[in-house]
Order: sequence, then C-alpha cells, then structure tokens
Amino acid sequence: MIGGMVVAALIVWAIMHHRYIKSFEDKGWAYEGSPPISIAHGLNVAPFGVAFDRSVKKQISGPASDGTAFSAFMYRSSAWDPGDLVVTMKLPHSMPLAEVPAGGPVRTADPHYADELAKALGGASRDLTVDHDTLVMLRVSDDADELQTAVDALAAARTALLASPAAGRQGPTPPQGLSFADHPDWTYVPHDDEILRQVEHSGGGYGHEARDIIMSENARIPFIRMQHNWKTDSTSTDSEGRSHTTTTHHTEYLCQFRTSFPFVDLASNWGWFGRSQRFEWTDFNDAVRIESSNERIAHAIIHQRQMEYLMASGAPKFAIQGDGAILLKGFGKKWEIEDILGADAFLRGFFARVPDFVWEELGAWPRPIPEIEPAPQPSSDPIS
Repeated sequence: MIGGMVVAALIVWAIMHHRYIKSFEDKGWAYEGSPPISIAHGLNVAPFGVAFDRSVKKQISGPASDGTAFSAFMYRSSAWDPGDLVVTMKLPHSMPLAEVPAGGPVRTADPHYADELAKALGGASRDLTVDHDTLVMLRVSDDADELQTAVDALAAARTALLASPAAGRQGPTPPQGLSFADHPDWTYVPHDDEILRQVEHSGGGYGHEARDIIMSENARIPFIRMQHNWKTDSTSTDSEGRSHTTTTHHTEYLCQFRTSFPFVDLASNWGWFGRSQRFEWTDFNDAVRIESSNERIAHAIIHQRQMEYLMASGAPKFAIQGDGAILLKGFGKKWEIEDILGADAFLRGFFARVPDFVWEELGAWPRPIPEIEPAPQPSSDPIS
C-alpha cells in the first residue's frame, strides 16, 4: 500500500516537473537543474560576495523579447536564501558598483553616479544591482510567465542604463571567480578537498573534506582559510556481546598564513618545550616565550618596540616555520572575516617592525612589508 503511494507520488512529481521545464522551453529558453557555481563567477555585489555556504541551482537562460541574452538562477548562501531567482544580463564593460533598490535611494560611492543611475533605473519595480559588467535583478519568481515579465523589464532597464551618462563610466575588473565584496582580492571556493594538502590539519579518520575556502595572495602574506570536516568510527560491545559502531563527525576551522619572502623560524608562546630566549625586559620574558633556531637574528627582530607591540597585542600565540608557514591561535574559533583581518593586521604590524638591517641579512631587500615606525639601527653589526 505504502509502496504504491510512493510510486504514484513519484509519477505525479515527474509529470509536474516535465511541465515545469517545458514552460521555459516553450519560450525558447534552456533549463539546467544542476548548473555549476561558475555561473556566479565575477558577481561580487550583495547578495553575492557575502558569507559562506554558497551554491546555485535551477538555471534558466535564453533571450529576452528584444534578443538580449539573460541568465536566471537560484542563488543561496548562509546570508541569502529567498527561494527565488536572480536574473543577470551582461553589460558592454564594467561599470562602478551600485545597488538600486526599488523605490529607494541608490547606494554607490559617487553621488553624481548615483543621480545618473536614479534617473536611468529609478522606475524599476524590483531591486537591481550594477555588478561590474553585469546588471542584476533580484527576487524574481521562477514561474515562466512572471520570469518573462521580469526579463523584459531588465532588458528595458539595461537599454535605459546604456543610453544614460552613467554608461560612460568605467568600473573595476570583475573577480575571476567567487570573491568577497569588501575584499575582491580574496577568492572563495565552496568545496575542494585537494586544498587540504596545502595546510596543516588533523589527520586520522576518513571522509576528509575542505569547505568554505578563502584564498588570497594578500599583499605578500598569502593565506588559506577553510572548514575541515572528517569522520571517525569507534566500536563498542554491549553486555550481550553485540558490537556497535558509532560514527563521530568532526569539524575544525583552519587559517594558515605564509611568508612569500625569506624569514627565520620564530615562535611566540607556541608549545611548552624547547629553550626560551631571554630579553632585556623582565615583564616581557614573563609573558612571552620566544623560540628560534637563530637566536641572534631573533634578538634583532624582537627589539624594544617589537616587545611593546607584542605585549600590547596580548602576547599572541604564533609560529613562523622554516618553510614559511605561519600558524596562529587565539584570533577566533571559526576564522570569520573579522578574525582573518585581525590576524593579518597583527602579522603586518609584526613584520613592519622588523629592522631594515634584518631584512638585508635575510636577503629580502627591498623590505617586503612596509615599515610602520623606524626600528633601531645597529651601531655595529649585531647579527654577524
């Protein structure tokens, strides 16, 4: 009885789904149930370029009534999941980024550009964005007839935009993949297990996967951030001699920076073993444990102002390894955007206080990280 009801339900679903797809095909459009995330590449104005867990599905593409090509798809992230479509149309070139809410003020950096967009697009019935070389319409129904109305409205808005003074403005180059609105030099990858090879992570178990990955060359201090998931099994025996296997799901959040320039291995408050280097400031020695295989260079790096910086930063835990990998603790449990920015700011402050003569000794000249404040210069060569 139940099996028959399931079969009947599947048949009804198949018929309805066929009709749904045909409603688009009858308009000369193509339907793709599982499109690649690459259809959202280059889009970086909200709702794009924000949050994690990004995905796409249900793409409909084809021409508007005037022949302009469009792509419509369902987009979701941890910050956006309305259950309807976004519709996109390409522009001849990249334009300055802007949000054009229906009935609301235009949000963009240049007030003159905002006025131009308001005159060209102010009558739109749905929220629009100018996203580099793409005009985007948000919150569109996936009903074929309603989509047709929205697509034609977007084509009309595109025509008005290109006929306005705003069309003469040049915008930034779109990111090549997925990115972040405030950090277009960062690349977001939803899922790529191969990237696990590039960072230190927990081993053992099985089913290792890397998700919500952020990567960036980051102006000479590149980093990789990810959510690492894996599983372990444990077996127990009950009082009747029966074996039971329990699967445990594990998650850790990782963010590993790396130097792109020569540097000495140096650790601060990292681990409990090994020799701790001593400095001239007793309070610093009590709060910070410095280790390095090259104590004379480390002593030149950790000068008085560097010690003051480390103390003011809360004596953070970090380790710069011989291969350039930089491990950090205490900047956030999940390595959210603000945690990455905090760690990056700390590292730049640290490297910025390394004296010029140390960079020269290390063969990294001109200095790779700009100096924040002049560090003490030696009266003679202290690291020779």
